[in-house]
Amino acid sequence: MLANKKGISQIGLVAAMFLVTSNMLGSGVYMLPASLAGIGGISLIGWGVAMLGVIALALVFARLAIIVPGGAGPYSYARAAFGDFIGYQTNFVYSLANWIALVSMVTIVVGYLANIFPLFNNLAISAATQIIIIWLFTWLNIRGAKVVGLVQSLAFLLAVFPLLFVAIFGWHWFSYDTFMAGWNASHQTPITAVNSSFNNIMWAFIGVESACVSAAVVKNPRKNIPLATILGVMIAATIYIATCTVMMGIIPNHQLAASSSPFADTLATIFHSHTAGILMSIVAIIDCSGAMAGWTLVTGHTARAAAEDNLFPSVFAKTNKHGVPAIGLTILAVVMSFVVVLTISPTAQQQFNKIITMSVILYLIPYIFSAFAVIKLGKIEVGSKNYWLYVTLGLIAAVFCMWSILGSDKPLTVWAFLVMIASTVFFAFKGYGSK
Repeated sequence: MLANKKGISQIGLVAAMFLVTSNMLGSGVYMLPASLAGIGGISLIGWGVAMLGVIALALVFARLAIIVPGGAGPYSYARAAFGDFIGYQTNFVYSLANWIALVSMVTIVVGYLANIFPLFNNLAISAATQIIIIWLFTWLNIRGAKVVGLVQSLAFLLAVFPLLFVAIFGWHWFSYDTFMAGWNASHQTPITAVNSSFNNIMWAFIGVESACVSAAVVKNPRKNIPLATILGVMIAATIYIATCTVMMGIIPNHQLAASSSPFADTLATIFHSHTAGILMSIVAIIDCSGAMAGWTLVTGHTARAAAEDNLFPSVFAKTNKHGVPAIGLTILAVVMSFVVVLTISPTAQQQFNKIITMSVILYLIPYIFSAFAVIKLGKIEVGSKNYWLYVTLGLIAAVFCMWSILGSDKPLTVWAFLVMIASTVFFAFKGYGSK
């Protein structure tokens, strides 16, 4: 890491890769096995199909980072390809998705805390703890990207060892009979079950654009962002698929589906020790906290980029001496605290499922805009030569995202599109885009 000429701290390739990997893992790996257990082992087929779309999406963002250097992720790409209004609409939906998704990480932290201290199962204590954590990491981000990068890298390095242990050595305790007993736990038709798994699986890869969104604080972005994106996705995908599969063969389906701390329960089962579960809970808390620090950074800079282009209120563009949009992050903390109150549930697992269902649908909309943006901007970048590569990538990524939306909760899908339509009203009301 180093500082640029303006004194803004920057992160290198390794930290940017950790940003991508940790954002994806921290936002799902510790709770997703329980969510997918509700569908069953058949979700493994969903992983295989989803990987084609996710790799295409990763390559889309890698190419867009080169075509639009210094961009701020989906917002910048949509604006460059389709103009101010689509750029504003993309950022409006993307920011809302980020604000909701960030709360999921807090629920994971509290869910694992409850495995150590049962008092955190109390609704009031759980809500208060979540709000305290939100403000703690807002303060951490206000101190600068270098601090966030260091915290996230150290947290990921600590957490990767137990994750790899389960992914690699957990197969020793894997039971084929246990796995197959929960093959189709939702009792849907195979096609319907696989389709319904896409929303949860897509949650695993939310964060694929993290390095692109944070381009302003990444050293040598033209080279490092594409590398960080591809490497980050491949590492996260390997860990996700291995851990989710092996855990379904260690813990009976009905227990795994109801768990608020599935990794802790898995290690407790493997070692026949509650202490092992507690140690895993501590690791999960640290790693999810690091991911939350990174996602707060991503969200703050997304709103800042839009504000600098006069597509968001100017208050989001104001930065402190560290180059961080401190006021915007403070507003974000207020909104997240409100989301905690709205979504608080009897268990962390229930609250987590509510949040990821809402946020994934919202994330997929900016991803679709980005997929079509690479088709349009790719033509400008390469002309007719090799343009078919951009078209193929964009179409695969867009179709996959739209397919994932079709398999999502229908009422929430309707609400997501109403939110997108509402952005039109805000755009006109604010008077943005006028020349």
